[in-house]
Amino acid sequence: MAVSTQLGLLLWKNFTYRRRQRIQLAIEILWPLFLFLILISVRRSHPPFKQHECHFPNKALPSAGTLPWLQGIICNMNNPCFRHPTAGEAPGVVGNFDGSM
Repeated sequence: MAVSTQLGLLLWKNFTYRRRQRIQLAIEILWPLFLFLILISVRRSHPPFKQHECHFPNKALPSAGTLPWLQGIICNMNNPCFRHPTAGEAPGVVGNFDGSM
């Protein structure tokens, strides 16, 4: 038997079995449709907006030491977003934490 024939027979068997339990069949058909309609309504009420490219400041990893790691967490707590590349994003620059506190 071809795969499509087997799949068709399996789906028909499942539908026949589910048809005997009408409430469960209705729930299984209507629940995904209901969720899909919620997604459509959210998408229409909040249309997508154009956002610029985001560049975040560097943060030290724990391997750099405890103090630089904590300074990176505390100093960038609000996680600002810049339109232009930050100083640490230059090629070949490993870290720009020399002038930090």
